[in-house]
Amino acid sequence: MKIVKPWRCTKTRVLGILLVCLLHPSWAASAPQHTTMESALQEALAWHPSIATAKAKLTEQQHRQRVARSGYYPQVSGGVQSGYEGRRDEQKYSQALTLSVSQMLYDFGKVRHEVNAEQALVLKHQAELYLAIEDTIRSTASAVFEVWRYQALEAMAYEQHQALATLTELVAERNRKGAASRSDLAQSQTRVESAYTQVLHYQNQKLLWQNRLASLLGKRQPQTVIAEPMAISASQCQFTPDSVEAAPALQIAFALRDSAEAIAKQADARQRPTISLDQNLTHYIETPKWANQADPDRTQYGIFLNVNMPLYQGGALSAERKLAQATRMAAEAEILAERQHILETLLTSASQRQVLERHLSVLEQREALSRETRRLYQQQYLELGARPLIDLLNAEQEIFQTRFEQINVSNDMQLMSLACAHVLGQLKPLFALDNINIQGVNLTP
Repeated sequence: MKIVKPWRCTKTRVLGILLVCLLHPSWAASAPQHTTMESALQEALAWHPSIATAKAKLTEQQHRQRVARSGYYPQVSGGVQSGYEGRRDEQKYSQALTLSVSQMLYDFGKVRHEVNAEQALVLKHQAELYLAIEDTIRSTASAVFEVWRYQALEAMAYEQHQALATLTELVAERNRKGAASRSDLAQSQTRVESAYTQVLHYQNQKLLWQNRLASLLGKRQPQTVIAEPMAISASQCQFTPDSVEAAPALQIAFALRDSAEAIAKQADARQRPTISLDQNLTHYIETPKWANQADPDRTQYGIFLNVNMPLYQGGALSAERKLAQATRMAAEAEILAERQHILETLLTSASQRQVLERHLSVLEQREALSRETRRLYQQQYLELGARPLIDLLNAEQEIFQTRFEQINVSNDMQLMSLACAHVLGQLKPLFALDNINIQGVNLTP
């Protein structure tokens, strides 16, 4: 009877690698580049467009605030006017240079509230810039953890494949000596083929996350993580009322509320008078030639104390006040929603991590028991022939299944802590990025 060689799977491995290369041409085009958690974070922060966008919006809002502050200062304007002036039944041509200066003396807080509204929006954009940095750190760190996860899973899957292949060689040798049946050999070969499909699966997932990490770093080559990422402790999920209130998402909601309050006060102030001191100067280049009147002075000036108050604007001021009040109510609701979301994330992540920690300790005990079971089954199968091969194969794969779960649980624990630090805006200090310049800015929470 012809025996099928157990390393028939070599052809399958080659075909599998070729298939993966066809699906992912970048493998053939360029080799993966190496990176670490620290270097990946710095590279992502140095270029990511979301940070540049948030920075530009902050700069724009700072200029808007400067525009609002200009209301405190004199408003100077000048020009040239030319045309016809009329007096009784006469019309005469004139041309003059004009200069006017207006200084607001008191406006019941119109300018002040406008400045406060714009200042609140500056704080909002500062929080959004900080949040963009935190989002970039989280996305990059998550990608690094996922790459490390699938690199470990692929290595473990290959180790499982090798262990089953070695066992298959042993079964083939026993089959040649008549100590094992043909069905035992076929069954072990099937397990080897199945184990290699798992290797290919983890290779594919690894490449997906390596390319995802590359996109976050602004690169085209897949990124291989060559050092184990730093462990994130469960203490990141601990919080105080002050730490929750300092979260970037809440700071944005607070700023929107403050801006709405300032706009509402400004709307009230706009219904009141504005007192200003106005000066104007007119110098005629060509004076009108009136009949029965000597030539007038070419230069005329005046200083006036003006009191201006809107009487009717078609309901615009009332509508503006109601709009600001509605915006404030929406901002208050957003504050409650953001606070609830932050607390939910912290409590859920903390409880999930506690469950995962207990799960990990159980897996460690399970692996030890599985190793002992495999030792006994192997002894019973090889020496006594009292144990079927399927029990030995199951025991072998149970060990690796436990290891797969340990890798996944360990990485999931890191991601839970990462989520807690992100929602509290603590990723910069967590990764020691507080004192570095990020695209020209250095923000603190």
